[in-house]
Amino acid sequence: MPTYHDLLTDETLKTPQELFTRRVHLIQEIEKKTERPLIIYASDFLKLRHVPSPNGIDDSDILGFSDLIKNLKGENLDVLIHSPGGLAESAERIVNLLRAKFEEIRYFIPHSAYSAATLITLSGDKILMDARSALGPIDPQIFDTFTGKYVPSQAVLEGFKKARKTMEKEGYKAMPVYLPLLSKYDFTIFEICENAIKLSKQLALEWLIRYMKIDKKKAAKIANYFLSTQKTHFSHRRGINIEKAKEVGLKVEDLSKDSELSEKIWTLYCLLDIFFDRTLAYKTFENSRGVSWSRFLPSPQPPLQIQLPLPGIQPPSPEKSAM
Repeated sequence: MPTYHDLLTDETLKTPQELFTRRVHLIQEIEKKTERPLIIYASDFLKLRHVPSPNGIDDSDILGFSDLIKNLKGENLDVLIHSPGGLAESAERIVNLLRAKFEEIRYFIPHSAYSAATLITLSGDKILMDARSALGPIDPQIFDTFTGKYVPSQAVLEGFKKARKTMEKEGYKAMPVYLPLLSKYDFTIFEICENAIKLSKQLALEWLIRYMKIDKKKAAKIANYFLSTQKTHFSHRRGINIEKAKEVGLKVEDLSKDSELSEKIWTLYCLLDIFFDRTLAYKTFENSRGVSWSRFLPSPQPPLQIQLPLPGIQPPSPEKSAM
């Protein structure tokens, strides 16, 4: 029977406590097999919720990662990561925190690690994926106040570049088309976009060379590949599968070569997905050593209704209440 369907219909997995217990047991089984601790950092970003959630990587995640690694022993660490990405600056802080304690780190990608989450995995000694896994481009995104959405920095720069060439070629005829586009941006946006791209590339290069032990020339090729959203991937969310990750030069291990480990990792991910589906949690941190907490969306509460007078409480007499 398929794994996810099997878990959904499992009568022993009806409550959050039962799901938690199964996850911890599974983490322990994986750790026994790999002989190294495993921590989980996962976000709920694949479902369409009515209320948007801050499920991206940000500085608040330092709290979770600090908890996860505090009582871990040894120089090796495994990280299961499932995330849409977020801030490159926060990714840098997370990597620095982990690398201050661990000599070797492997990243498990059961489903998806995009953008800044991909950037984090590039700091690993090795990435473990299978046919269900996907990384993503690491080009940074900026908030477009005109559309109210995040857009790739490269798309902004390419858009301005195209507009400039067209206006140089067609002159005033192109003005009615491109002036509304140009007028909505502050020209400091160029510097912001360029610096954001430079930061992502710098971090990718540094980590690929230092931690994945890839030579400088190949690391530059990999960084450029993961940055080139507009010309290579055409979409910031387009997945990069295991075959392409290997082809471009990343140190990737195929999880499917170890069917037992692959199945355990996938089952663990499925349990996390069910947990997100049945709760208002949008981000969770977990290990097998007592750390398990999540960030939740606000729960809608019914209006507070109080019946007066309250039973057992006598109102004060006028004499005692007078000032």
